[in-house]
Amino acid sequence: MNKKLGYVSLLLLSPFTMAMQPMDDQSLSLATGQDGLSIGINTDIEFKHIAVIDKDGLSYTGYTDLDNYTNKAGLVIAGVAGQSTAQNVKVSGLSAGSATQLGLKAVIDTDRGVGASGAFANIALSFDGVDGIRISPFSIYAAPSTTLSTLIGNVYTPNSIFASGNIPKANVKEVLRSNNNIDIAFDNNNKPYMNLQLGAAPQGKMILFGGAINSICGTGSGCNMVLVSDYTTSGDSATTPVGASFDFQLTGHEGNAFSLNGFYAGIENTGFIFGNTGESSRFDLKLNNVTLGTAGQSAIGTFNTLPNASIGNIGLTGTSVTNLRVNIGGM
Repeated sequence: MNKKLGYVSLLLLSPFTMAMQPMDDQSLSLATGQDGLSIGINTDIEFKHIAVIDKDGLSYTGYTDLDNYTNKAGLVIAGVAGQSTAQNVKVSGLSAGSATQLGLKAVIDTDRGVGASGAFANIALSFDGVDGIRISPFSIYAAPSTTLSTLIGNVYTPNSIFASGNIPKANVKEVLRSNNNIDIAFDNNNKPYMNLQLGAAPQGKMILFGGAINSICGTGSGCNMVLVSDYTTSGDSATTPVGASFDFQLTGHEGNAFSLNGFYAGIENTGFIFGNTGESSRFDLKLNNVTLGTAGQSAIGTFNTLPNASIGNIGLTGTSVTNLRVNIGGM
């Protein structure tokens, strides 16, 4: 019996005995994360609302009016207005022109830094297994504080800009509508990526971009968008929007990909910044089929009752940007 118990004890303890044996340098390196941490994610990103909130309203002191425009409000990205059934905004990957899960890869390392620069974390983000991104149709709304979700202390109170489905509440105004999927096609030989440094930033910027894209809305005449003024039935978002309509399209110039090298982003004491260093590669930006008002309609007796129609295409060809810098602050 003692021998049998001894054998059983040996079998039970053998895995732990093996696990405690000395490790060689290569195994120890893997165990301590010396070579960094790689994370692969395949997912779909979907949301109901994303809001950018201005807490003090219109604060330009040179503006004078009988009203006092200092109340909190926000710009909200959500599903297209006017639909009786709620539809969220979805970001997915593209593979051979069809939607698929978005593949992301993060390689994370840390370093003690040099001298006064101090320690930092380096996160390299890239796309994995996809050749583009698809953003489903959406609208941008101007919304008052009474329709915005709030976070006071540690208490979060959700709220919706919609009365039902995707029908906006009476005091919410649709500003812009994207009627098509927005497809961003990558250069498959040089897919986009970004390098993020937290703490010190030896690379000089918090976020540096790289890689290249072939197009945004590159098929056909582009993605239809409307700057919304009203609707064919005034105030009814379920009817056709009235405003400035155009088909947006951005492509690399003369069949070349548009490089993201030199572009950067980050947060400074003045706010969020975005820009590029030096001269970018060239691109073509087009607003096709520009129409003001509703096509086929016009006010009786104006312009010999000439109906509204596209005024044609406008845009930029072979354009580049040099030392661009955009600063967003004060929200």
